[in-house]
Amino acid sequence: MSALLPVVVISATLVALFGIVLPLLLLGPVLASRNRPQPQQLLFAVALLIPTVIIGSIFLSWWSVSWLEGSGSPAPTLVGITLVVATVIGLMAPLRLPRGNAPFWFKPLLGFSSGVLVSLSVVAAIELGLHEVAAVAVGVLVLALLGMAFRWIARPLAEKRALKQARSAVERFGGQLVDVTDESWHLSNARGDANRIVLQYEGESDGKKVGAAVMLKRDMEWVPVAKENEAAVFELSRGPSGQPTEAVLAQKQIGLPATLTMRIPGTTILSIRETVADSLSWVEFVNKLELTDAEAMLGHRLPLAESKKK
Repeated sequence: MSALLPVVVISATLVALFGIVLPLLLLGPVLASRNRPQPQQLLFAVALLIPTVIIGSIFLSWWSVSWLEGSGSPAPTLVGITLVVATVIGLMAPLRLPRGNAPFWFKPLLGFSSGVLVSLSVVAAIELGLHEVAAVAVGVLVLALLGMAFRWIARPLAEKRALKQARSAVERFGGQLVDVTDESWHLSNARGDANRIVLQYEGESDGKKVGAAVMLKRDMEWVPVAKENEAAVFELSRGPSGQPTEAVLAQKQIGLPATLTMRIPGTTILSIRETVADSLSWVEFVNKLELTDAEAMLGHRLPLAESKKK
């Protein structure tokens, strides 16, 4: 097929530029920072990314059409534009995985496969005598099937990767761990380092699905402090250790998720942040917590999370 070489080379070029080099240039410094990226930084990166992709796509479409014309491909303009559009859609389309992220190479592979297979299917359809509109419809169908296939393949890969990251985070953390004893709750994600870990739990409350992010941080100096109109100090009759403990309930603005913070015996502080405003009964959730260690959590919670995902 005369179009094979230009299709493969141009699709690979698009993936290298838009799927690897450009995101690293725009988002790399933001994501590499030790501090959490600010919304303004991400918006600025996206604001630069979109026009760059559009301008680059126009230039690469021109290059694609010129090369395909020289190679004798049928309908070079249609095939060239289809190649660029399909590759970009493959790179940008969200996979919408329930938990975890697919490996970093997965989206570039989807973009490359989309560009090659969709454009070659359009070429094959035209060579079989189909009208150009029908050939584009064939390409759209191939793109849709390819997206569903990659999503189906990505799900177990993402779950396996998330489980591996969770195990590593739990093993690295050097402070006191806690776990949720209620079997209707399960650990869906864990990330962190030796000094801080975030455990993402999902469960049910009053028949509704809710979630909480439990952050454990090694901190010798933390003390409960009230802040006017934002944080209040009160005493819980039973903390994670089973003893009364002081806690801080913070909510920057009514209608936003709140955070409950308290000290666990030793050097660790515990912060519980609800994922949806007014979704948790704080006393009820704290009563579900128990002190544990890495071995117990790895042997109980993570296999449970894996089976829940399946």
